[in-house]
This record gives sequence, structure tokens and C-alpha cells, in this order.
Amino acid sequence: MNAKTEKDLPLELERVRAELTAWRERRGLGEHRIPEEVWRQAALAACRCGLNPVSKALGLDYNGLKRRARACATRRPGRSRPRFVEVDARPMEAELGCVVELEKGNGARLRICVGRATAVDWGKVKEAFLGA
Repeated sequence: MNAKTEKDLPLELERVRAELTAWRERRGLGEHRIPEEVWRQAALAACRCGLNPVSKALGLDYNGLKRRARACATRRPGRSRPRFVEVDARPMEAELGCVVELEKGNGARLRICVGRATAVDWGKVKEAFLGA
């Protein structure tokens, strides 16, 4: 895997890859089956990030991952949809700084640090990043 691909992996996928790598390093002779918990986490990541990127990043069988991802998608409908959280941005007595983090379903992240929360049009920021 090239360095760019590794660096761009969503945090969730990095965790699954670390668990899979640890299992591969400690597995015993003749132990060929990946634990179901690791498959489950990989399937959830595939539901959010896509089958092909996950199977390539983790070195997993595409069809096996597809079968498990389909099962997780039918059990958890709507889990991969973005959720909207409303933030009450009324002016406060003392202006407070804040940090806002947005994450897309594909793992892209945006972090904004501002000194005055009311100085930013958060609706426009959300639309520009998430594409409303």
C-alpha cells in the first residue's frame, strides 16, 4: 500500500487494520480464519467507506467482505447516513472560542478553531464541506 493511501485512511479503518495486523502476527500454525469480530468491524467500515477501498486497505477478500457488509447493512438500515446536529449559536455574555470538527462518511475531516463562535456562518461552512 502506498504512503498516500495509508495516510488518507479514516480513523475507523486504521483501527480495524491494526487489529487485523495484530491477529496476523499472533495467529498460530493452522489458524487461518479471521475472527468474526474483526470481520464485523471491517464490514461496518465497508458500509461507511466502500467495499473496494476497505478490501484493498486491509487485504481482505472482496466477496467475503461484500457478503458480510450486505448483512450489516440489512441489520442496521440508515446507520451510514449523515446525522445533523443543531447547535444553538445565540450570543453569550462572554465570547468564547470554539473548535468545530466535521467528518464525512468517507472519512474526510474538517477542523475549525475560532476565537469568536458568532463570527462564523456555520450553515455555510457545513454546506461547503458536506455539500448540502
